[in-house]
Amino acid sequence: MNSLHLKALLLAIETGSISSAARKLGKKQPQVSQWVSDLEIDLGVTIFERTGNKTRLSKEGERLLPFLTHTMSQFDQFIQHAEMIAHNEPTVLTIGVESYIPEQAFTQPLALTLDLPHLCIKVYREEKHQLEADLTQGNADIIIINESDTLHHLHFEYCRLGLYKEVLACSPTHPLANLTSVTTNDLSQYRELIWGEVGRQQSALQDDDNNHGFSPQYSVFSDIQSLVAMLKHGKGFAFLPAECVNADIEQRQLIALHCDFEPNGIDRRIELCWRNGLTHSQHGAKVIDAFKNHHQLADKQCG
Repeated sequence: MNSLHLKALLLAIETGSISSAARKLGKKQPQVSQWVSDLEIDLGVTIFERTGNKTRLSKEGERLLPFLTHTMSQFDQFIQHAEMIAHNEPTVLTIGVESYIPEQAFTQPLALTLDLPHLCIKVYREEKHQLEADLTQGNADIIIINESDTLHHLHFEYCRLGLYKEVLACSPTHPLANLTSVTTNDLSQYRELIWGEVGRQQSALQDDDNNHGFSPQYSVFSDIQSLVAMLKHGKGFAFLPAECVNADIEQRQLIALHCDFEPNGIDRRIELCWRNGLTHSQHGAKVIDAFKNHHQLADKQCG
C-alpha cells in the first residue's frame, strides 16, 4: 500500500471510473485496476462492486470514503509543508503584540496574513520587555511594540509603522472633568486606571520608557472593557488609545481632558520588529509587507 495507490482509489471514486482515474494519472487501466484490487485485499474490504463492465462504490467503500478523503488531504498538506521547509519557508509564524497597542495596528494585516495558504499563525499579547526577549530568543517571529529609545536594535530587524493617539479620559462626573486644563499635580490627587498585564505592572511602572504613572494610587486592568467600565463609574482617570474610548466620548459617557503637558493628546509611535532573515522567505516577506502597508495607523513610515 502506498500513497499513489490511495490517490488512484480516491480518483476512481470521485470520477466513478477506474479508467478515468488511470487517464488522470497517466497510467494504463489494468495497472490502476490491479492497484485497487491489491488495496481491497490488503484492507480485507470490498470497495467496489463489479457487475460486468460496471463498477460502483460498495457500502463498505462509502463508509471508508470520508476517512480516505481526510487521509489524502492530510498527505497533501504534508507534502506542501515539506516543500515549504525545503525552500526555507516558515510553516508557523508567531506574532506578539504589546498589550497596550490598539487593534488598528494589526487587524487588517492579520486578516491578509490568514489568507496565506498552508501557514499557521499564533498571536498573543504581552508586555514590551517580554516581547523583545521572545523575539531575540527565537520564541516569536514578529512583534509590534511601542517605540523605544533604542537607536538601533542589534538582534532583529525593525521599522516604524506609524502612530496612534492617546487621550486622557475620565467620567463627566469626576472632579477632573471640572478643570479647564489638567496638570500632573492634579492627576496625582486621584486614582489612575492602567491597562496592562496584572502582576507585571509594578516593574513596568518603574521603567523610564513611557510607563511611569501619574498618581501614587493606581489600579491595573488586563481587560480594557473592565477598565472603561470603572472609568464610566467615576473611579479614576486613564490614558488610553483614542480608538478604545472614542465612541464613549461621542456618547458623553466619558470626556477627553486637556492637560497642560500634552494639550492635543499624546502621539504614541509603534515599531514593527521581525527576526533576522524572515523577509528572505516568500511568506515571511508577504506578512511583513502586509503589516507595513495595510495597518490603519496614522503617519505611515514603512515602505
